[in-house]
Amino acid sequence: MLDTESTPKIAKFFGLHNVTDSLRVGAQWLSTANNVNITDTGAIEKREGYALATAFEIEGYEGDIPVFFIPGTGAFTSIYCTLDAQRGYFVAGNKLYAFTGVPSLAPVLSSDPALATLTAPSAEMFWAEINDQVFYNNGTDSGIILPDNTVLTWAIATPDEPTLSAITGTLAAGTYQVRCTFVTADGRESGASDPVDIAMNGDQAFHITSIPHQSGSVTRVYISPANSEVYQLAFTTTGSAASWNFSNDALGQDLRNEFLQPLPSSTTAIQFFKGRAYVAQYLPSTGQTVVWFSQSLGFHLFNTSADFFIVPGQVHMLAPTSEALIVGTDTQIFAYSVGLTEIAPYGVVPGQHWADDETRILFWSTRGVCGALPFSNLTERQVSVAPGVRAGGAIVRSGGQTRYVVSLQQGGEAFNAY
Repeated sequence: MLDTESTPKIAKFFGLHNVTDSLRVGAQWLSTANNVNITDTGAIEKREGYALATAFEIEGYEGDIPVFFIPGTGAFTSIYCTLDAQRGYFVAGNKLYAFTGVPSLAPVLSSDPALATLTAPSAEMFWAEINDQVFYNNGTDSGIILPDNTVLTWAIATPDEPTLSAITGTLAAGTYQVRCTFVTADGRESGASDPVDIAMNGDQAFHITSIPHQSGSVTRVYISPANSEVYQLAFTTTGSAASWNFSNDALGQDLRNEFLQPLPSSTTAIQFFKGRAYVAQYLPSTGQTVVWFSQSLGFHLFNTSADFFIVPGQVHMLAPTSEALIVGTDTQIFAYSVGLTEIAPYGVVPGQHWADDETRILFWSTRGVCGALPFSNLTERQVSVAPGVRAGGAIVRSGGQTRYVVSLQQGGEAFNAY
């Protein structure tokens, strides 16, 4: 007969433990844990399943109507959900789409619902958000998605310089210089063109031709008076030519963007930290990554001569905390604030896997789940699994529980496994 009084009882389970012999760690630890959750009270429960949210069908499909039909698209290659979980975006084929919910038996769409068409659809897409705006970038395609799903240009091109020629006039003698900028419909101003100059002899003015233009923008023309280095706004135009024969009193606000550039090309990971946009550009020839940061609250403007720092390895993750920007490369993890400090001698897995649990950020490294700041590895003492070659992660709140969930693309070697 079974002696129930001497049978060991397990009051609560602690979770998975596979870095030590299972016979030595105690029965409260699990050596495997497939498709189960451990609750905050230590109980084991079967995890929830999942239901199809979105399906793709090829054009001309004659079967049942799918829940979400986009003619001619391919499979998902990237997906993003806003921090408030109210909006979602994804890349399929060469298009960027907004996920608008899961209607039942939605009708076939009669027109293309894409927000944008991509020129580099196979490139990995990176996402970040600030002030309810979602920024995306894959090194070639970039943009800003507003809450109403309007897409704005992020990388505003710098204008070419105009052409100057002398005409009869009354300008004071000296050398005049001209620069141009673009101003978008939402009010953002680009960096300035290279300067072009012309000398006046005292009875001349100058004619400005080849004034540059960009679709959806107007052009501002700035002039520095005779022998001055200060550029001031002369006029805003949509025309291609104009003449200048006015006194200095006709000039307006100073130019502030003469040494600034648009979003650097070939950048990948993006993030916002303390009012600036940060973008990473990997340099394979040196095995280093340049991390550029924008002007304060001017996320489209970068001073590539001064505003950057360099880290060894390839940056896969930029994640903000209140104290520092966490920079995860393939070989190390750093914290950047005033300077750069290594916080772990191992790296992170590619993919969008960092998440904010309101007290710290959580992310997936090559040695498991980490938290910051302060930095800690939350799993290395009891769990060792192959880190995968790519990961996606999120905070999931369900059934009174808060969990960090990570999904891995299989691959890699487990560190220090039993």
